[in-house]
Amino acid sequence: MAEHHFTLTIRGALTEEKLDALFEAGCDDATFSTKGELTFGDFDREAPQLVDAVVSAIDAVESVEGFEVIHVDPDELVWASEIAERTGRVRQSVDMLIRGQRGPGGFPAPAHHATRNPLWRWSEVEAWFARYEGREPDAERSVVLGGINGALQARHALRHSTAGKVPLRRALRQLIAS
Repeated sequence: MAEHHFTLTIRGALTEEKLDALFEAGCDDATFSTKGELTFGDFDREAPQLVDAVVSAIDAVESVEGFEVIHVDPDELVWASEIAERTGRVRQSVDMLIRGQRGPGGFPAPAHHATRNPLWRWSEVEAWFARYEGREPDAERSVVLGGINGALQARHALRHSTAGKVPLRRALRQLIAS
C-alpha cells in the first residue's frame, strides 16, 4: 500500500478536545496546526490510491463536529519555488528552465499573473518535466486533487448559499453524472 502526502484546509478552530476527537476519528497519521479559524491537517496516509487516502481523511475530519474541509493541497497553481520543491531542484535551476536558458525550451506559460510572482498550472509543468526527463507524467495527482477541490468548492457553495440552491444542486448532479 502506498503512502500519500497531502494537506487539508479545514474551517473550524482547533481545540484540545477537537484534537483528541480527530485522533479518535482515525487521524493519527496527521499533524494539525491552526491559524485563526482555519485548521490545517498535514497527512501521510496509507491507501491503495490517492483518492482513497484523501476521501478517508476528509470523512474522518468531518466526523468531528464543527469541522468542514474546504481545500486539499498541494494546489494545482504553483509558484516557481513550489515547482523547485516538487521536482527536487533548486530555484535557480527552475528559473533557467522557465526562461529557456536550460533544457529543451517551451516551458509552459504562466496561468496567472495576479501576484508579483506568476503562477503555473502544476499539471502542465508536470507534463513538461515528464517529456524533458523522458518519463510518463503523473497525471493522477492533479486530476484527483483538482476533482476533489472542485467538489469541495461546489459543496461549500451549496451549503452556504440560499439563492438558487435547487437549480445549482441539479446542475451539479448533471455535471458529475456526465
